[in-house]
Parts: sequence; structure tokens; C-alpha cells
Amino acid sequence: MYSCTVLYFDSGWQGIIIKKQIITHANPDLDAIVSAWIAQDFLFKDHESEVLFVSRKVPEKLMLHADCVVDVGNTYIPEKYRFDHKPPAFQNRNSTCATRLIWEYLRDTSVDVAHLEPLIQITYQGDTHRNSDALKRSRIDGPHAKLAKLKSEYKEVTEVYRQMVLYLRSYTKNL
Repeated sequence: MYSCTVLYFDSGWQGIIIKKQIITHANPDLDAIVSAWIAQDFLFKDHESEVLFVSRKVPEKLMLHADCVVDVGNTYIPEKYRFDHKPPAFQNRNSTCATRLIWEYLRDTSVDVAHLEPLIQITYQGDTHRNSDALKRSRIDGPHAKLAKLKSEYKEVTEVYRQMVLYLRSYTKNL
């Protein structure tokens, strides 16, 4: 299943742009948001892409046709761009998170994402209920706080995501 945009110009039809589809869960936490953003900005950096927010019970058909699945689907198959940390993918869901999985995959395939490590760490700590000083700061004035604020300001998850992407791009320039 692809979303596509048909381009028309005065001279007639010019082509079709097929968007890559990234799937994550509805009511996303920071792990879902950051992993989807990393897929958009780094995995599919040379492609148009869109993020779909679905029920945690992802229909098999939707998952089969998605270009990338993050933090949902209970599957870890990096070569097929499936990045979830929940069983049966991993016995202990707290051993990693979707954000860390996609980040490690990109880092190991020589994509320049090393600078994201502080964001990866606080996302992981928040997803696995760790209690570091960095996570405490994030909940006060970092990515966790920003997501909570945006969720209180916007009803549409797509707008929350859009605003978080703008924030993350700015935030990671300073890392």
C-alpha cells in the first residue's frame, strides 16, 4: 500500500511520487515519535515519506505493505525495516527500544547518526522507566516535556508529530 501524489503541470502529466510509509502506534510516546522521525529524516532521507499512526494491533496486510514499522508489530527484522522491541521480538521489552534499534541499524550501515546518541539515550530511558538525571531534565525542559506540551495543545496526532519533528530537528542541531 503506497500513498502517491500525481504531479500535473501546464504541459500535462509529469509523473508520480510514491511516498514511503512508516507505521507506528496511535497515541505515540517519545519512542514512537523519535523512531518514526529517524526513519523519515535518515532512513528515507532521499524519499518522500509519511507516518501513519495505527492501533497497536497492526493489521498484517498493512504491516506487509509498509516500508518501515517502528515501535509496533512485535517484530525486529532490521533488513525489512521492522523495529519493535516488545515480545516476541525481544524477551525483555526493557532491554532496548525502537529508537535505539533503528539508530543502531543506521549507525552500523554507516549513516551519520552518531550525534543523536544523547537523544537516543533519554528516549530509551523514558521508554524503559529508568531514572537518570538526563531523563529528569528531559521531563522538565527536553523532548519528553515538549511532547507532553504538544499533546495538550493539539488534538490531531499528525500535528503533534509535525511539531515534534520541527523541535527534534532543532534540538539535535545542538547535540
